[in-house]
Amino acid sequence: MVSKIKKGLIFAKKSIAQMYKPVCRPVAWPLVSNSQQRIPKSGLNLNVMSFNIRRGTARDGKNHWIFRRNRVRELLNYYRPDVMGLQEAMGFQVSEIRTMLPGYEKIGSGSLGGSKGLFNAIFYDAVRFFPSEGGTFWFSDTPDIPGSRGWGNILPRTCTWVCLIEKDSGQAFYFYNVHLDHISRRSRKNSIVLLTRFIHKRSSPDPFVLTGDFNAREKSAPIKYLKGDIPLRIRVKESVVNPEPLMDTFRVRYPNGRNVATFHGFRKHFFRFKFDYIFVPSSVRVQDAIIIQPQWEKCYPSDHFPLFANINLSVISDSANPGVFIEEYKKDMADKKVR
Repeated sequence: MVSKIKKGLIFAKKSIAQMYKPVCRPVAWPLVSNSQQRIPKSGLNLNVMSFNIRRGTARDGKNHWIFRRNRVRELLNYYRPDVMGLQEAMGFQVSEIRTMLPGYEKIGSGSLGGSKGLFNAIFYDAVRFFPSEGGTFWFSDTPDIPGSRGWGNILPRTCTWVCLIEKDSGQAFYFYNVHLDHISRRSRKNSIVLLTRFIHKRSSPDPFVLTGDFNAREKSAPIKYLKGDIPLRIRVKESVVNPEPLMDTFRVRYPNGRNVATFHGFRKHFFRFKFDYIFVPSSVRVQDAIIIQPQWEKCYPSDHFPLFANINLSVISDSANPGVFIEEYKKDMADKKVR
């Protein structure tokens, strides 16, 4: 009797899955110019991506992760970013994406610490780069305490960061990846100030990239603050300015573009907003940037469109002496081979 019930439940689950399963057609992915071009003599050329993949446990019916993951695999195999900022990923999704990107490594902890909670993970091409420092901090008054919250955010919110060094050239850059709170304006303001202060205090003045889901539209105070357009008031009598104003890579290429939504919520027309960004300092040359909006109506990879940019980082300083890091890296690799 029990075995018959189990068989019936399995059959019902398969039937529901087939009912929900969308019909997926081949995709013509949008092209990015210069995406394979390398210009080592004039700086560090990078393909970067920002992608909120939507937590895999959400009850999204036909848009559930089990139906979306193949589209994610296709997308990542097509664009193959050098570095990617991933937002809202569960641990099992991070593991699946590692298998989708052979030769890549991951940086970042879960929002509850360790492997628990949501990840704002950074994936990087380990054949080309190695990390010299990195980690995760929390947007709260106690940023070093895993799982800490503050300023009205219901969920713990994090920033994952890393300093990567190109093995061939020894050139270094920083990469920061965030997911700000979707409810509390106060949290978004305080988080963005903590973030810019953290970036400004980095150990060397090498260039950097900032990716993420900021849950803030283009004319919002946090985004205008990041661009250096306005000071941000965080207390009644205290306003702060961003010490290193940033550029939205997409707007550098398309200053008057109108179809700029990055969040669509699996909807075709309404309630679509630009919440996601790839920011860089003014010293960085933006060679191309797109919002990847595939021309089909079903099988969305996520409830957010991913962003992709081809950029060239100028060498600002060699004060960090990357040669030392390279020698240490080679020594570590040699030790591992011996073991």
